[in-house]
Amino acid sequence: MGGLIGMAITGQRGLPLPVPVRRLVLNDVGPSIQWEALQRIGLYLGEPARFGSLQQAADAMWANSTSFGPHTPAQWLELSRPMVHTLPDGGVTLHYDPAIAVPFKAITQEAAAAGESALWELYDHVDAHTLLLRGAQSDLLSRETAQAMALRGPRAHMVEFEGVGHAPTLVAADQVRVVSEFLLGPQAAKAAG
Repeated sequence: MGGLIGMAITGQRGLPLPVPVRRLVLNDVGPSIQWEALQRIGLYLGEPARFGSLQQAADAMWANSTSFGPHTPAQWLELSRPMVHTLPDGGVTLHYDPAIAVPFKAITQEAAAAGESALWELYDHVDAHTLLLRGAQSDLLSRETAQAMALRGPRAHMVEFEGVGHAPTLVAADQVRVVSEFLLGPQAAKAAG
């Protein structure tokens, strides 16, 4: 969702922002999202969940998130920690508003296709230097969409990570390096100056 919000903010000309957005990182998302991936996410999004511990919650989330790529058990536990909330009785539940699933589950394939043209229009107006990350096995962002994003709008610089689907978690050293160099490298200093 962050990438879609980023496109919406940076793709609206004249939007009063306190400072201009000069750099935009899109993590495995674009104007065209694969319908099958939306259906897959809809199967678990918003479902009530209660766990006896952080580890149980992490294990359950891993069952839905194996496409995020290889992680050690310790890495996955740390990634899971901010995604849960401890209940007064010591149980654990997912830390997001389950109502987010209501509009998500109500979307039809036709509505998604209609929204796609609006998202492409926003993307074509992005004037921030854009980095597009893609899991090479992503079921959400197709390679064709990613390639189109490299050719139009801000002409995103695309980097694919092998062995990863949707979405790179940005904990692996190669993923961190790509984002760090994009945000902090010499080109970033020129854009800020």
